[in-house]
Amino acid sequence: MLIFCATLPLVKNESPAPRTRGYRKKERTRRQLIAAGLRVLAEKGQGLTVSDVVAEAGVSNGTFYNYFVDRDDLMEVLAEQSALSLAAAAAMEGVEDPARRFALATTRVLQHAIEDDTWARVMLRLAGRPGSGIDLSRYLREDLEEGYALGRFETGADDATLDQVTGLIVMTIRRIVEGRAGPDAPRQATRRGLRALGLGQAESAELAAEAADAHDESGLARISHESAGPGAFRLDRIGSRSVPGHVRDTVAATPLVKS
Repeated sequence: MLIFCATLPLVKNESPAPRTRGYRKKERTRRQLIAAGLRVLAEKGQGLTVSDVVAEAGVSNGTFYNYFVDRDDLMEVLAEQSALSLAAAAAMEGVEDPARRFALATTRVLQHAIEDDTWARVMLRLAGRPGSGIDLSRYLREDLEEGYALGRFETGADDATLDQVTGLIVMTIRRIVEGRAGPDAPRQATRRGLRALGLGQAESAELAAEAADAHDESGLARISHESAGPGAFRLDRIGSRSVPGHVRDTVAATPLVKS
C-alpha cells in the first residue's frame, strides 16, 4: 500500500499589523482638519474657504489637498460627521413608549446644544443644506408614526406636524446659540413638543421632567469628542434604527488620504 503524505505549509496566526507612526500622524492631521473645518463652519457657515480651514488648523494648503479633493469634498465630510453626531444624540434604543422616546431624544439633542456651542452652530449652519443629512424629521418620523398607531399621539408624521416639531427644536437651538435660552430650555421645548403631538398637559410636563432628570443623572446626552478637540465627534452609542445607513457607510468608508 502506498501512502501519500502531503506536507502542508505552516500558517501563522498573523494579527493585523500595528499602525505605523506615519499612519497615526496622517490620522491626527485629518482629524485636525475636520475639527478646524467644523469650527470655521460654525463661525462662517457656507462662506467657509480652504484658506480659512488651513489657517485654523495651522497647516499648509498642500497638506489640505492630501486629504480632501476640494472645499466641497470637505463640506461633504463635515455634513456627514454632523449628521452622525445628530443621530447619536437622538438614538433611543430600548425605549418602547414612543412618547418617552421623543422626550428623551429631544432633551438629548437640546442639552448637547447647550454643552457644545460648536456642535449647535454647525447644526444651524447645515440644517436645510441639500444632501447634508441634517434633517431632524428623519429621526422623528418613525416615532411619530408609531405613536399615532398606538394612540399615544393625536397626529401622525404628516408634513405639517413634522415641520411644527422640528421647527420647535431648531428654534430652541438657535435661542441657545444666541444666548436667549435658559438652562431649562430643553425641558420646556420637550414639553411643548409633546403637547403639540396631543399629550395632556400633566403627562407632557411629567415626561419632559423625567427626560431632564435622566440626562442630569447619567449624562445620556454626552457625545465624546475626539482627542483633536471640540468639533471632532466620536459617536459612542449609535442606534442602528436612528442612523441613516448611507450616512454611516459613507463616513466609515471615507479614506484617510485621498487617492
